[in-house]
Amino acid sequence: MKQMMVMLILMLLVSSVRAEIFRDDFNDGDLKGWAFVEGDEDGGIQNGELVLGSPKADSEAEVTVVVDGIIASDYEVSVSLKIRKLGIGGGATIGLRAHTDPLLEPFIEQLAEGEANKKARALLYQRSYRFSLGNIDTGGSAHIQDIRKGLGAIIQLMKVVRGKNVWNTFVKGKLHTFREFDFKLHKWYRLKVIAMGNQFQFFIDDEEMLDFLDDTYTAGKIYLLSGRGSRVHFDNFEAQYEALSVQPRKKLTTTWGEVKSNFH
Repeated sequence: MKQMMVMLILMLLVSSVRAEIFRDDFNDGDLKGWAFVEGDEDGGIQNGELVLGSPKADSEAEVTVVVDGIIASDYEVSVSLKIRKLGIGGGATIGLRAHTDPLLEPFIEQLAEGEANKKARALLYQRSYRFSLGNIDTGGSAHIQDIRKGLGAIIQLMKVVRGKNVWNTFVKGKLHTFREFDFKLHKWYRLKVIAMGNQFQFFIDDEEMLDFLDDTYTAGKIYLLSGRGSRVHFDNFEAQYEALSVQPRKKLTTTWGEVKSNFH
């Protein structure tokens, strides 16, 4: 009996060590624990909120910030957000299990060196699940009639092909499932995504909106994204996860200890 109790206590201790949580309400004015992947010139903290998105209405750029150093498989990620401005094919996104092929990582990091090729940095996170609120391309094309307002679960696919003298990178978003949702601009919503094994659930204000199975990707990082003419405010971020790896928090592009408080 005593041996069984000891084993039970050890199992509980091990499981509690593996369970991790990361929270940020952005009230301290810095982004410790985050790193900008792209668009760091169009991201910052305003009045205790993380603001992502270009002030230019015609911008096609995406602004992406990743929870730095955490690699996990199973998550419960939630964040409050409001969309101030909505671009065509844009909106707010929670990204999960973001990664690249380990064989491609050295090539992509070399390609991303220096200011001349900032967009290449995003390739390190292009294999991922995206859970988006906004204008979703439901037809897999650029036609305006295929863009609908609602929620979408999108699988980001990436491949790199070597040509004669150059590497060519192809990125494609495949819409897995979609649901119409008539959200309002300037209104706060609470988004939550649960990823457990091959099951994914997407909630708005605690109401389940999407539920599906997929086994394309098993692990990776977490990120927030806005872009394509959109401007989004995020607040009260929380991620609960089973840690596969917590890497040293290295500087990817910009890990902010001090953030521009007068952002745009």
